[in-house]
Amino acid sequence: MNNSKDNWKILIVDDEKLIHDVLTMNLRDMLYENKAVTLLNAYSASEAKQIIVNNPDIAVIILDVMMEQDNAGLNLAKFIREDLKNINVRILLHTGQPGIAPKKQVAEDYIIDAYLDKNMADNDDCYVAVKLALKSYQEFLNLRHTAKKDDIGLLEDITDNYISLLVGKDCNINYNYLLDKVGNMVNSAQEILAGYSLNDIKNDLSLGSTKKQRLSIKDYSALIRINDIRVILSHASIEEYNNEQAVNLNMLQQSATLFSEIEILPENCRQALQKRLQVVC
Repeated sequence: MNNSKDNWKILIVDDEKLIHDVLTMNLRDMLYENKAVTLLNAYSASEAKQIIVNNPDIAVIILDVMMEQDNAGLNLAKFIREDLKNINVRILLHTGQPGIAPKKQVAEDYIIDAYLDKNMADNDDCYVAVKLALKSYQEFLNLRHTAKKDDIGLLEDITDNYISLLVGKDCNINYNYLLDKVGNMVNSAQEILAGYSLNDIKNDLSLGSTKKQRLSIKDYSALIRINDIRVILSHASIEEYNNEQAVNLNMLQQSATLFSEIEILPENCRQALQKRLQVVC
């Protein structure tokens, strides 16, 4: 079995070795998005808890209901959702006695993603269910990753990038490092403005209403100026950049100073940035 850290991790929790063997035969060659699977095995709920704690990136759990106790599986599901606060992992409930855990109640009470019947002779059902669960897991992670920060969070990100770039006059900043950091700031600034536009559309407001409410003209200019820096840098050769380090630092200082005066910038960010500017200047 391939134990690559890049594989999808699937945990099988069941007290019957035969079930582990059957599921392993059925799933071991699975590929999803060109990634193989790593199968983890637990033969009790208590063993599964330790594996889950040590592997927070498990994508799918195939979970038996009745193990050391009749409700061991459901208690484990509750532990995962409520104690570990893990809402990422997809849980597939696997049981040969459907009446023990009514589907509707279980789905609502334990946030179960699918219900698998051990009595089904066709293993394709389980294969398809696991593959769909991997798809759901990936989509959920992508959604959380791309979820938009509010403008305050994005302003904090820009502040952190400015602080990392404001060094003393005798320190040289690598061109590619600077361009990367400035690119990050530009992306954050664009995300702020795009968020304002989306809010206008969502609330049927005139375009520009949210921006006007959140940013003064001066504040808006401070955001736009970051893009001006990127344009200037992208048109300079590395040799030109290296010959004009003092000019580049001065340009960053001026831009950071304007940014530090944005009205909605959190006070702790303002103070940290102004403190760094005082040291550099």
